[in-house]
Amino acid sequence: MVEQLRRHYVREEDFLDEFYNVAAAAAHFLDGEWSPNYDCDDATRENREYFLSTGEMDQLVFDGAAVYDDPHGFSSAQIVLRSAKRIVTIRVSMVGKELVAEKIVDREPSNTA
Repeated sequence: MVEQLRRHYVREEDFLDEFYNVAAAAAHFLDGEWSPNYDCDDATRENREYFLSTGEMDQLVFDGAAVYDDPHGFSSAQIVLRSAKRIVTIRVSMVGKELVAEKIVDREPSNTA
């Protein structure tokens, strides 16, 4: 099945407004390593960026998401999460009528800026 990018999200609150169920599937899969921040705003993002830059952000935080459609509508989303020590990408796919999450990347961030 061919997928096409529907939208790329850089603001967590925008992604959660439309795809809270996808975020919930990813959070459940990660079993407490990430919790969606439904109160995220510009100030929260600035605060997170500061602590990421100083190496003090230990918990995974939202970095972006890409949502894909197939001819039947939503097919999958890739959610990128990061901390000072990890970058994790979770793919949540529609399998039948169920959302199924899988980890496709879990690595240390590169030191190149």
